[in-house]
Amino acid sequence: MDNNDPQSPIHGPTALLKLAQDDPRRAEALWHGLSRSERLRTVLAARGIERERLIILAADSRELTQAMATDEFASTVLEVGPEDAGALIELSSDEQLTYLLDLTGWWRENFAPERYQIWLPMILEAGAKRLQRWLANTDLEVLALLLRHWVRIVKFLPSQEQQEPPDDLPEFTIDGVYFFEFINPKIKGFVGQVLVLLKSELPDMYFKALEAALWEQTAELQEYANRWRSGRLADHGFPTRLEALELWASPAPGEIRWEDLPPKGASLPSASARSDRMASLLPEREFLPSLAGQMGGEAGDMLRAEMAYIASCGVAALEADPAHPEEVERAARESLGLVNLGLGVLSQGDPAKARDIATRLSLAALARHGAEAIRKLNRRAWVLAKEGWLSKMPTGLHILEPPLDRWLAGLLYARPRCYDPTLGKNREYRAFISLADLEAADSALSQAGFWGTLLLDLLALDPEEIRGLYEAAMLPEDVTEIKLSHILGTWLARREMGLQGLAPIAVSRLPEAVTALQKALKGGLEEELAESLRALPDPAQASLAGRSLRGVLHRLSQELSGLNPQGELDPRFIAGLVIEA
Repeated sequence: MDNNDPQSPIHGPTALLKLAQDDPRRAEALWHGLSRSERLRTVLAARGIERERLIILAADSRELTQAMATDEFASTVLEVGPEDAGALIELSSDEQLTYLLDLTGWWRENFAPERYQIWLPMILEAGAKRLQRWLANTDLEVLALLLRHWVRIVKFLPSQEQQEPPDDLPEFTIDGVYFFEFINPKIKGFVGQVLVLLKSELPDMYFKALEAALWEQTAELQEYANRWRSGRLADHGFPTRLEALELWASPAPGEIRWEDLPPKGASLPSASARSDRMASLLPEREFLPSLAGQMGGEAGDMLRAEMAYIASCGVAALEADPAHPEEVERAARESLGLVNLGLGVLSQGDPAKARDIATRLSLAALARHGAEAIRKLNRRAWVLAKEGWLSKMPTGLHILEPPLDRWLAGLLYARPRCYDPTLGKNREYRAFISLADLEAADSALSQAGFWGTLLLDLLALDPEEIRGLYEAAMLPEDVTEIKLSHILGTWLARREMGLQGLAPIAVSRLPEAVTALQKALKGGLEEELAESLRALPDPAQASLAGRSLRGVLHRLSQELSGLNPQGELDPRFIAGLVIEA
């Protein structure tokens, strides 16, 4: 039975769960009419709590859960949350549970016992056998670190002279040798059951864990525990931070001539069924999610497995907290955005070409191409700010009009950011994810760079005069508020008034300056300046200069249009001019 069949009442996980509410028997019959592989793909098409409900609906829920890739299982548990994930913990394989704890029970390289503690009561609720399996599969060093966090241990060996323990020993003991004082009384019952089960079912581990907790150094225990953990995570494709940072490296020589590479399908290991969880982090119209949507079957699973690896690289490289899904998604979106950028740059926006490239280059190689494109913008921004015309300006990039100042600020970050005014909530920046982002940043950089040519060459303004303008007693008082529109407006007003050079407008002549500038802006000033730009030998530069000037002149016109020079003018509220204080 195919749940994509238009004749089938199952049209995705939500429809099946709705049917389970209305007609449980029919839903169960339809659900078990699918093969396990089909049921697994239906589960993976759901999110969070819907996944858990579909699994519980299946008669083979344990097998269905354990068929999920370890990272899919972990993300499902984290999305459901500790309050509701008990059923998934009970159904999980030892490997899946270990992966979840390895991922979330640490903060970077440091063991975090309070994080382990979130999941352990669920293991206990799943029954003594499940708890015993977890204890048997847990590293001795982890148990010792947990015990050290839970209890204060006192070891008492009675001698021939003293058969009774002294009165100051802790009260709780299982064997009359090790005595325990519970550090947190709230978890006394749980810890007590762990100790009793260890002693009765795993006595050798009980002895070794207690001895390690008593005598071993915490740093040494943590070092060994982290070593075993790192090896397991690597086996599941989770990279080290050094390996993850390779995504941001320069492309290797063999990755540049992608046309010469054979299709990579045969060289990739087979992959288990995967969801579109990672692809959905990018806009659907972009190259990478579009490609994932076109590819099904084993090829699609291999692509999605590659995407999961790239997402893990983002988490490791950017040091996101694996226990927090929001942080994981942000880091994954950034690393997958690099892949999408690489596809856009190499394909030059051609979807068919992008598909061909993705069949030959690894997604890690594509990420390096994307990172290289961003790095080029970063280098251009730094040259402009530190060596170009902006380095001669008293306030540097602050002289630029918005949004050019925002674009340049974002590109100067150690990890260059894309300016996006649509984000809201006091956020302006995000990761680069698309070819359109690159093109917008390139355009902003070109405009910012060409303003130096306009000011210093075409308008022949002297950098020292501009500096003197900033150093004078003037309004606005905050020099970072003086933008290109203020410089150009002041220069044009002085020119219309027959004044030479660049200096603040005297308050006594403010009405005259406003009148002159309003008249010039209405009387063909834009066309006059545009005419001088047409003499530029490069048509692209002429067009860029025209756009830049038109934008500033339009801003000046808007700022001055509401002023009445015949009335009272308050210099504190006049934008577009630099006025004597």
